[in-house]
Amino acid sequence: MVIKLNKKLEIVKSKKDVDLPKDTLDKIETFWKKQVEENSHLFNGEVWSVTKFEELKDRIRITIQKTNYAHYLYDERIGLEGNLGCYNLNGGILLETLDKKYILGEMDVTTSYPKGLQISGGNLDQNDIKEDGTVDLIGNIARELEEELHLDLFNKSMIKSYKMQYMEIPEGRRHSYAPMLKGVLMMTEEEMKQYYEKYKTYLKEANQEVEFAKLHFIDKENAVAKLDSMDNPKRPYVRDLLYIDSNE
Repeated sequence: MVIKLNKKLEIVKSKKDVDLPKDTLDKIETFWKKQVEENSHLFNGEVWSVTKFEELKDRIRITIQKTNYAHYLYDERIGLEGNLGCYNLNGGILLETLDKKYILGEMDVTTSYPKGLQISGGNLDQNDIKEDGTVDLIGNIARELEEELHLDLFNKSMIKSYKMQYMEIPEGRRHSYAPMLKGVLMMTEEEMKQYYEKYKTYLKEANQEVEFAKLHFIDKENAVAKLDSMDNPKRPYVRDLLYIDSNE
């Protein structure tokens, strides 16, 4: 479920890592080995799970602990109950072109979500955590945007404006906290298409990872209907996000 943010976010790292029972760890390890056999590109990197969510008078305070991608993927695919779940924290940005098209990326077939649609963004890593334990979420989103689309969040000639505006919160078996920026791109659909194709060519020639096999541009006026007509799998938050923003 996606909500509109009306308070400042504060994200802090716990000194403790996620501690799972041995039987749960064994199940995750067996599951992960099978996933790697099917897709050798998978990497069991660090993931940050929300262990406390507090809505205070003047802000929302989120506490996170370190876990790993195997834990996250097991919870997403198989499911874990209560505090055994991986309540993954990640950031993202919904981009809108100058001619009012939303940009969704289609994940490459080498990823864990082949052909899936999502906005630009990704998981936190150690570089996003400051010395005082607070999290630089804007910096995380900026890094992912640069890696995936070669766009500089802080360059006004590329991104006209951005604001922390939405957040996915857990609902049912979907255990995710995802604060999201809304950004306006200083390009039209056609300009962004050409720009991204050049970047994708560069990545391939440099033997670097291509996360988005292609970009999809969704008309803001009928965004949800267009999304529903597409056969691609979609991240659960995408429909809610487009619905909320297109009705602003």
